[in-house]
Amino acid sequence: MTSYVKLHDNSEEDLPRNVSFKTVYKWKTDFNADSVEWCPCENFQNIFVCGNYQLLSKPEGSDKKRIGRILLFSINEDTGLKLEQEYETAAVLDQKWCHHKIDDDILLGVVNAKAKLKIFKLEKDNKDGLKLRKIDSFKFAFEDDELLILSLDWSSNKYYSNEPEIVCSDSKGSVHILRWVENHLTLKTSVVKFHEFETWIAGFYYWDSNVYFSGGDDCIFYKYDQRVGTEAIAKNRSHEAGVTSLHSNISKEYTIASGSYDENVRIWDLRNFKCPRAEIKIPGPVWRVKWDPFTQNHLLVAGMLGGAHVISENSSTIIDSFYEHENLVYGVDWCFMNEKSVEKYPNEGNVMVASCSFYDNLLCVAKLNCGI
Repeated sequence: MTSYVKLHDNSEEDLPRNVSFKTVYKWKTDFNADSVEWCPCENFQNIFVCGNYQLLSKPEGSDKKRIGRILLFSINEDTGLKLEQEYETAAVLDQKWCHHKIDDDILLGVVNAKAKLKIFKLEKDNKDGLKLRKIDSFKFAFEDDELLILSLDWSSNKYYSNEPEIVCSDSKGSVHILRWVENHLTLKTSVVKFHEFETWIAGFYYWDSNVYFSGGDDCIFYKYDQRVGTEAIAKNRSHEAGVTSLHSNISKEYTIASGSYDENVRIWDLRNFKCPRAEIKIPGPVWRVKWDPFTQNHLLVAGMLGGAHVISENSSTIIDSFYEHENLVYGVDWCFMNEKSVEKYPNEGNVMVASCSFYDNLLCVAKLNCGI
């Protein structure tokens, strides 16, 4: 992970005027928290996971060890926030739920610091709770213990597939595509070392999963098309620092958002890949961008100087910010519950989100008013 440690001073001029975020729940994690993902599947939209990453120093002369946990949570309007499971694993870099059940299974993909992609199934435990059970894993490298798998994305976020693909990026500059077939991961292709440094992010274009993207620490944003091989079909150098996040819009064809260490969120029309349609300045480097799951008119942004922000695509401005965290907000996500369900929880707001931050080990669930 990056080494940004500057704290946000929460100065009045940095804050939007309509700050409607209201904290509902807080949880202090034992390890550093770096990702949070709400389950999108019906009847389980009150479930989310928080990924942890802890770097342990070994004795002098030894390599450092990266350990982690997957924390499975549920929320309930009567009982509040509940830790359902604490799963020990290698340090977690990214997590994504499959947006549709496959053979009635709810699946979670997790990538880690041991060069692995793991697939978990959500199921009931013997105490009427929930748990994650690992059903398969894939190791990308057998000789390089320092390889980290940094991100993943499922191809089926818009269109159902019984055999979805998963794109992963790694710390050596490569991108990999796997396929999920009959409860088993198989490697389809690897684009080896396209980026000069870490490939921080890879993601599909959900309108046509033959198309995918990658962004790296070399400031380059690549576009690929599986129908023409593994070579990139477009190369963009608009970002002035590392490209850290990508997310395709499932309601608006040709629309994709990117985030960068250069403190900007960019919105792209893929019919003009040379210049972004909009650039929105963020208070600090960007780590994640997520379109809202309801109208896809808003972006939730993880800011590494301590803020989580909501951007309106229509106005290309920040309309709300959340500064409960001290610094390094790596994880943000929208809850998929509808407005009627969200209203049952404390505080005002029609939308619920979760966020987590690294060095203060803080997970927050909050509500806000958003025009969806």
